[in-house]
Order: sequence, then C-alpha cells, then structure tokens
Amino acid sequence: MSRTRRSFIGAASAAAAGVIGANKRLSYAQTQKTKKRDPGKLLRIGVLTCHPTHHHMPNIYGPLIQCVPRGNYVPTRMTGMILTHMWDHDPKRVETFCEQFGTKPVKRYKDMVGKVDGVMLTDLRAADYYHVLAEPYLKEGIPVFFNRCFTPRVNRAKAVVALSKKYGTPILVPSEFEYTEAMYTLKEKIQAYGPKIKGVTGYNWSVEITHDVHGIWLLLTALGGGVESVAVNRSVKSIFEKGTDTWTIKFKPRENCDSFYASIHNTSDFGTNASLRINFDKTTFEENIWGSGSTGTVFQFMMVPPLLAFQRLIEGHDMEQTHDHIVEKTAAFIAGFKSHMELGGQPALLSELDDDYCVYCDPNPTTYPDSTFD
Repeated sequence: MSRTRRSFIGAASAAAAGVIGANKRLSYAQTQKTKKRDPGKLLRIGVLTCHPTHHHMPNIYGPLIQCVPRGNYVPTRMTGMILTHMWDHDPKRVETFCEQFGTKPVKRYKDMVGKVDGVMLTDLRAADYYHVLAEPYLKEGIPVFFNRCFTPRVNRAKAVVALSKKYGTPILVPSEFEYTEAMYTLKEKIQAYGPKIKGVTGYNWSVEITHDVHGIWLLLTALGGGVESVAVNRSVKSIFEKGTDTWTIKFKPRENCDSFYASIHNTSDFGTNASLRINFDKTTFEENIWGSGSTGTVFQFMMVPPLLAFQRLIEGHDMEQTHDHIVEKTAAFIAGFKSHMELGGQPALLSELDDDYCVYCDPNPTTYPDSTFD
C-alpha cells in the first residue's frame, strides 16, 4: 500500500470518529432545495476512470447519457444529465473516450471540481482507489456515483461513508436491480404482509460470482439489513470462471420476526433476470425482474433507473439508501467471497469480517503511482 493511501485511510478514520462531535451542517438536499435551477439545463457529469472495452461507462452509461450509438441501438435522451469531463491515468484512453462521447479531458483527477455537478466512477479495476479519487468531490459537496461492487474492502467503504457524512454529500452505490419496479413492489408487499418472514428463496441470472451482486443486493434492499452470516457454495473455485453457486444469508432476529434464512441461486438459462419468493407468516409472495433480449428494453427499464436515482441526488433529493445499508451490503458481498475462498462454503460472520479483507472483482486491478495523488 502506498504512503498516500495509508495516510488517507488514517485521515478518513479520524474523520469518521469526528463526525458525531462535528458541528451540524445543512444536508446537501437542504442546500439544493434553496437553489433555483433551470429545468431545461442538463446537469454536468464528470467521469473518473474508464475501462477501454468493458464495464459500464463505455458500453452502458456513456451511450445512455450522451445518446450515442451502442451497436445498432441509439438511445434517446432519458436523463437530464450530460457527460462533460473525463479523467483517467491513461491519456490515450482519455483521448478515445473524449472522441467517442464529446467530453473534455482534465489532467488531474481533482481538476473537475467546480466544473461538474456530479461525478461517476465505474471502472472496477480502480475500485481500490475509489475512496481517494472521490475525496475532493465529496469535500466540495459534489454527489458521487460508485459502480457496484463499490470497493474491494470494507474499510474503503467506511472511508467514503465518513466523508459523505462529514460533508453532507450524497452518494449512490447501485445495482440496477435495486431501482427496478419489481424491487419497489417487493418492499411494498413486505410492509403489507410482514413483519414475520419465515424464509426467502431467490434466483439471479449469473454465471460469474462477481455478478451475483445483483441478486444479493436486490435481496438486501428489499428485506433490509441485519445480516448475521453469509455462506456461498460454488461449482468452481475460481471467482473469474463461469459456474453456478448458491448464497445462503442468515438474518438476525428483528422486531416481531425471528431469525430467518434467504437463499439465492445463481445460474443461467432461465426466463427472468431475477426473482424473489418470500414466505410470510400467513402468505407467500413472489416477484420477478423479467428478462429481455432487446438492448433498448434493458437500457430503458434496468439501466436508466439508477441514473435517474443519481440525478435526483444532484437535484437535492435525499438518499434512498442509508450509509449503514451501503456499508452492510458491501460487507455482505465481500463475506460471501470469504466463505467460498477460505471457509469451504461455511458461513462467514459479518462480525468477524476483517475490514481490510480484500476481494477484487476484476482480475486486473489498477495500481496508481503515488504521483497520481500529488
């Protein structure tokens, strides 16, 4: 670990400790509500890091926000945002991205402060640095979008959350499943039929454990927090090889509800993207996120909603997910890897998960020189 990163983590921990005693600030949402905004003016979005061939920015979010072709599909404008600036440690990648999407390059990662209304980090190879790259923007009240799976270590997630709390700057850490209509229906039914849950069975279209995050986070967003342990049984050992696996999550007892288990089966060749079947005390409810082979349909109903959630944050609306939930869902996902890789599929307790336990969801993580952060 570089000197820069060590010193930042120490500073972030100190910041977290000082949040409670700090003077109360107006939240970002409160300050934004007092501002007058031209509804016809597009919100300026900066891009920090970009994978040249895959991950979400070059293939999904970029085409959607800028309305540029993605294969044979050309999106219409479905958000009130526009990409304006771009930074990456690789100048050639910046040049290619700016040519494709019409953005302006900046020389340093913090040079977009004052030039953008929001920032997006989507290249998972750089996720170990997300907390450092986002720091200047969080300090200046500029909302930040972090691609799933957010960070490879819980302490990185806590560092971002500490900054977000201290400066009152909202963050978004989404899986697209969390913002589908099906998820909101699930939450409504849980409120209507609960609180006693006997057990949950789910399905997620995934053949790579790093993509299991969608089903896991859908489950946790619908059911709420209180995870005690996570166990993963997988057909292959490598986390980068295709295979099938089952996650079993044990929830702690909650008000008027005993401890219960939820299982998510991850495989392919099924007629839906994901589903959850919840057994309540006196009834059962099942909801599906239906699949589609159409790029346009997938973009409109699955990929646009998290972008609109981010836009709402920039416009001054409150965060839908709490900071505690963001940390817990990150920890639960990382704990699943510990169960698979170190415990032979036995449950990994969240209470025993080392804050620095590391799981890279891209096989080629980026390493930046210290000079990047001078």
